[in-house]
Amino acid sequence: MSVTSQQYADLSFHVYRGTSARSYASNDKDAPYVDSGGVRFFVRAHVDNPGTGYQGTIYQRRDTGELVVAHRGTEFDREAFKDGALADGGMVLARSNLQAEDAISLTRDALDMASKDASRKGLPPSPVTTTGHSLGGTLAQVSAHHFGLKGETFNAYGAVSLSRRIPEGGHSVINHMMAGDAVSAASPHFGETRIYARPEEVKTLLSKGYDNHTHWSDALKGYSPINIATGTTPPSTLGAAVALGGSHSMHHFVEVDAGGQPDRSILANPQARSLAQQQSVQIGEYRRDVRQMRGVLTAVSRGLDGNARDAIDTIRGPLEPGEPAQREPRKGAALDPAALPEPTRRLLDDSRGHVQRLADQHGLPWDQGMENTVHAVALGAREAGLSRITHLRADGGQIRVAEFDGIGLKEGAVDARQAANRPADESLQRLAAGVEPVAEVAAVQPQERQAPIRA
Repeated sequence: MSVTSQQYADLSFHVYRGTSARSYASNDKDAPYVDSGGVRFFVRAHVDNPGTGYQGTIYQRRDTGELVVAHRGTEFDREAFKDGALADGGMVLARSNLQAEDAISLTRDALDMASKDASRKGLPPSPVTTTGHSLGGTLAQVSAHHFGLKGETFNAYGAVSLSRRIPEGGHSVINHMMAGDAVSAASPHFGETRIYARPEEVKTLLSKGYDNHTHWSDALKGYSPINIATGTTPPSTLGAAVALGGSHSMHHFVEVDAGGQPDRSILANPQARSLAQQQSVQIGEYRRDVRQMRGVLTAVSRGLDGNARDAIDTIRGPLEPGEPAQREPRKGAALDPAALPEPTRRLLDDSRGHVQRLADQHGLPWDQGMENTVHAVALGAREAGLSRITHLRADGGQIRVAEFDGIGLKEGAVDARQAANRPADESLQRLAAGVEPVAEVAAVQPQERQAPIRA
């Protein structure tokens, strides 16, 4: 590959800028472009899904034909709720990502684009790679694993902890991260990791109780003389993460600072990696503690059912890079709603009708999150013992469903956030299986009542 790490960083930075959602021909003179290292990367396509908050851009280096899919990261100026609460929060609490299917779809478009360009020229398809910062880096890891591609990320939340059976390590993706960044520390990564440290980060970690001598296996961890003398016993992980919040910014990897003034990219500073290696115990302890905190939060939020499903995924083991895409044609009829048994189709139709009315009442756009909800609600209803959904109501953080047959009432519920984040295909596969597996969405025990509820 001829795309450099700095060029990947520049594309990950550029994708944050506003671009119209459209496609461009490979020779379109009016296509926007990014100039990086004397090379122009032209926009071939940009997508914007306000429903999920996802944005992504396909760039092309015209002299080599290479395509780079850049996924936009957390966007608190426009999509604070969808990027922060649903996408980022879903990764930590529910081990899912609302924008993953959008990212996979755009990457598939890039592969199709490369294939069509090659057929016109009578040449092999040009390479397709992926990149992104923060949430965008997570999506880059997901799409790289899905299709077996290469790529580079910057301060990404590792995709291994998502419920997608992605293995840790390997060399498919290079993940660049700042030493003090809590986001990239919180979850293991698909691909190799490269850590960069600034003197300010080392100083901050020391002030929060992390020295470069106390290893996690030391029985006196957190109680060294320097900890006691500075009042940092034990080390303050949360305090360090807050103090180092600026480490997450993308500007560290590009040649402008947070104020837009010329600066030196950390990628061009060999001392940054050397410092990270010198302070490996200090940095490693901090990042290990951050990951442990995230792991506890995930386990508590997912409950017994979610943790049971996680255990099943562990037993099944990870999927090889590219295997998810190879499996797609084999899903076939199992993912076709028309192939479902009649009772299951009725439940799915009932769910769609009720969720559509709920969306209309609140002026919500129909997006992938809504489609996910339709399937998750149908699955939750079946697992609660319902054969039809006669009532549906949003109640706090839950979606309550009920079946009234004129005599008694059966009820169930699903967690609204988990339902929106859970891929529709996953729910559909379990609906097609005709079994009663452990529910990941929080299906409550069915209840019998004598009076109907009001929708």
